[in-house]
Amino acid sequence: MSFFNYKYLILILLTFTVQLFAQNQDEQKFNEAVKLFRNKQYQSALNTFQSISNKENPNQTAAKFFVVKTYIELKKYTDAEKEAADFLQKFGLSKYADEVSILLVKSQLEQKKYKSAFSNTIKLIKSSSSTSYKIDAKSIAQKIAGNYLSSYDLKEFSDKENDKKIKAFLLYTLAKLYSLEGQSDKGIKILEEIVNEYPQTDEYFLARNSLSSNQNQQVKDEIIVGVILPLTDKDGKRNIAAEEMLEGIKYAFHEINFNRDNKIGLLIRDSKRNEEEIRDIVQEFDSDKRVKAVIGPVYSDESEIVVSALSQTDLVFISPTATDEDLTENNDQFYQANPPFTVRGKVFAQYIFLKEGKRSFAVLNSLDGYSPILAKSFVDEFQRLGGNILIKETYRSKSVDLSKQISNLSQHLGNLDGVYIPLSDKYDAEIILSEMLKQNFIVPVYGNQDWLNAKGLETSSTISNTLKITSDYFIDFSDFSFNEFNEKFLNTTGKDITRNVLYGYDTAKYLVSVMRSIQSRRNTIKLKIDSGIKINGFHNNISFSKKKRNLYLNILSYSDGKFQLIEKYRGTE
Repeated sequence: MSFFNYKYLILILLTFTVQLFAQNQDEQKFNEAVKLFRNKQYQSALNTFQSISNKENPNQTAAKFFVVKTYIELKKYTDAEKEAADFLQKFGLSKYADEVSILLVKSQLEQKKYKSAFSNTIKLIKSSSSTSYKIDAKSIAQKIAGNYLSSYDLKEFSDKENDKKIKAFLLYTLAKLYSLEGQSDKGIKILEEIVNEYPQTDEYFLARNSLSSNQNQQVKDEIIVGVILPLTDKDGKRNIAAEEMLEGIKYAFHEINFNRDNKIGLLIRDSKRNEEEIRDIVQEFDSDKRVKAVIGPVYSDESEIVVSALSQTDLVFISPTATDEDLTENNDQFYQANPPFTVRGKVFAQYIFLKEGKRSFAVLNSLDGYSPILAKSFVDEFQRLGGNILIKETYRSKSVDLSKQISNLSQHLGNLDGVYIPLSDKYDAEIILSEMLKQNFIVPVYGNQDWLNAKGLETSSTISNTLKITSDYFIDFSDFSFNEFNEKFLNTTGKDITRNVLYGYDTAKYLVSVMRSIQSRRNTIKLKIDSGIKINGFHNNISFSKKKRNLYLNILSYSDGKFQLIEKYRGTE
């Protein structure tokens, strides 16, 4: 052997030894990271898995797989989704690919990306060579479709699919969804299509069995709606407002049950303004599978208790009147039929800017109550749309001297389209209007529903006749349909219509409308609500946004001593 060859051999051996040492180090680090993961030391494990997955080595794909798993354990679902997608692009043929696909779907579900999650389960059904993973993926896909997708969404997937086996699966899932939505005829047609056109698929036998069991069969489940209202307080004193709401709720179900064979029952519970009582009622409703949805509670503090208990149930709760801002955050089941104050200021800004075309405004608000919330949401939205807030003034409620604030506003008189004045106390209106007249500050005034009972409107008609406000309720006593309804209600109940009766009636009427055209199950009711269905109510219209809040408000004008409805306006979020 020549000296050159000898040196070359030593170099090869040294290189191999270094590589073997590095591999052994990576193996050791990987095993240590797995131990950290099992001991729930996720952040430390993640750092090691990432360092191993970023370079070529025998543990690279396994480490990358654990990166995805660790991000999910850390609840960093966006990062998990990104890493899973990267894994499947680079290592799509790896033995871990199927499991990573499942993790990708899980991270997307946690982020409420339901259509993306469904799409990735379909990709897994197509790509996996494992019968077990295909079965799991089909099961996951059907759960996603049944709980989070509409028949319209699913039809989009099936219409685009060319693979016959996948197409049959999508059609069968669509047929089940049609049945859940109360469109049984459409579901049966699709089952017949599968039997006639897809005989070589697993779904052929499922469809044939479903058709056989559907023949001459009518399922009549007992349906109950829960009602939770504070009919008494902690001392046992009657709550008249809640009693009136209950009368409205009961009458709405009386109307639908009058000509209905399969009656909808009401399970009415008194919350007694008591936290323990409320939690027991939620548990009772949840355990009774006949209960499909719940109307209530009334107050925001009671609603907060319900919201904290929502993880225990899949029931939908619709509050007729709760207005706190954060009740619908971080949950999928609580809906507010009464718009929160941030929504009211925002929607009014949209109406003024988009409908009336006004661009320059002043704001005068109290520092008390909900007036600052209304003012801020109005200002933020008006400016976001492109409008100008030329001046903003504040005052303490029940002040007797507002001359300075009105004087400051008056300096912009020639450039203003109007002034937004959300009251926190109806008695402030008289002082404000008087000072505006005194300083000849004559501009259109816009406000909130506290102006409905404000003092001084008659004596300041020059300004008050320009007044427009938003309100979560308005009863038009000159409306023929309302008077007809009022007469029927009086004849049936022996009681007159009140504002609280209508809060209860319109919320119940909304839920009745949701349940009318679908199979009344908890998840299908939620899907129907989330579709944006709208009802025209007597006190206000109801239609929920993606944030589960009603975006309708009554826009009212004041003229010659009375308020009149301009329109029921729906804003956006």
